[in-house]
Amino acid sequence: MRQLTGMLAGLVVAFGVWACLPFSTSYITSPPIAGVYRAETGEALSGVLLAISIAAGDSLCASPARLTATDSAGAFSFPATEGHDAVIVLGPSQDRFFGYSFCARVSSTMRFVFEEHTEVSPTASFSRTPVSLTCVESRTPNTPAVACTKQP
Repeated sequence: MRQLTGMLAGLVVAFGVWACLPFSTSYITSPPIAGVYRAETGEALSGVLLAISIAAGDSLCASPARLTATDSAGAFSFPATEGHDAVIVLGPSQDRFFGYSFCARVSSTMRFVFEEHTEVSPTASFSRTPVSLTCVESRTPNTPAVACTKQP
């Protein structure tokens, strides 16, 4: 019995030390994104300002992590965004998730046009596999200003 009590006490102390050790971790908060931006007529739209936000609740990209503009062919690309934290583990399981918002400037106003989230898990992160988007800007009444679809 004394041996079992000693072993349990040792495990509790070891876990207590492990649970408070800081360590560094890196993760991908948004994958690389590339695509095309066109008018509903099929015409490429150049010079359209696009943004990626990784801030929670920033669906209008008021605090963008990345900005770019479409080129003369309507093409755009963003590199992956990465986060880096010094984490203190407080327990055996800490679920988390990441997400990003994709916005486009239409008629001088930034508008939310696409979003994606990871699954909730202790190791949540986006992969480095590029995401391909096709975005179409509409001038038709009663339709979304921009519709972006993820290509397989």
